[in-house]
Amino acid sequence: MGKSKRMGPIADLARESERAAAKALGQALKQVEEAEQQLQQLLEYQADYQRRLSESASQGMNAQTLLEYREFITKLGLAIEQQEQVVARARSELGERKRYWFAKRGRSKALDAVLDKYIKDEQKALERREQLEHDDRNNRPRSG
Repeated sequence: MGKSKRMGPIADLARESERAAAKALGQALKQVEEAEQQLQQLLEYQADYQRRLSESASQGMNAQTLLEYREFITKLGLAIEQQEQVVARARSELGERKRYWFAKRGRSKALDAVLDKYIKDEQKALERREQLEHDDRNNRPRSG
């Protein structure tokens, strides 16, 4: 069995591992995008709520309503902080997935290069054997 035949399955496994890492990278990217979108929604909601508070306060409001607005804005602030942590963790995971995929991609590319070299070497060896056999046949004395 030639080197390329032995190396083929190993290169196939490396490519499959690279594909799995790419899929995980895609999922991590999606999680970052979703977390950032949720954070953006919270920020917009907070800004809208603060705008409504300002409008209502300028028109006059009782102390209880003002207190409720401020409590809700504080809760929104906490939710935003928590979502920022979710975004940070998602970005960190994305970075790890990206490094992992690069490593798998590098290994896959390296094994493919080795496999290609083995195939070319085997092809050259085959061509040399065929040429020698052809030369042998042409150099034999012909009986006639």
